[in-house]
Amino acid sequence: MAGGIGDEAEQLGQRAAEGAAQLKETAQHAGQHAADAAQRAADRLGDARDAAWDVAQKAGADAYRRGERTVREIAGQVEERPLAALLIAGAIGYAIAYLLHARR
Repeated sequence: MAGGIGDEAEQLGQRAAEGAAQLKETAQHAGQHAADAAQRAADRLGDARDAAWDVAQKAGADAYRRGERTVREIAGQVEERPLAALLIAGAIGYAIAYLLHARR
């Protein structure tokens, strides 16, 4: 009877060792899978960042071109009608001063 219990204990120990080895292998595979998924996510995030940067660059360049064109148009109008431009600038300055003074 003592020999049978010892054999059963030994078999149980072997099964536990096999189970632990399988668990270790499964954990290693899961860890590798998680690391691969994290790397793919980081790559996608980098791609999204690059795409956003490109969009921002294009939008900034477009806004700069529109602003430059508007400034040229206004400068042309000021050259054509300097007195009207001076009166408009004075009126805008007066309106701003009035609004700032009215807040106090």
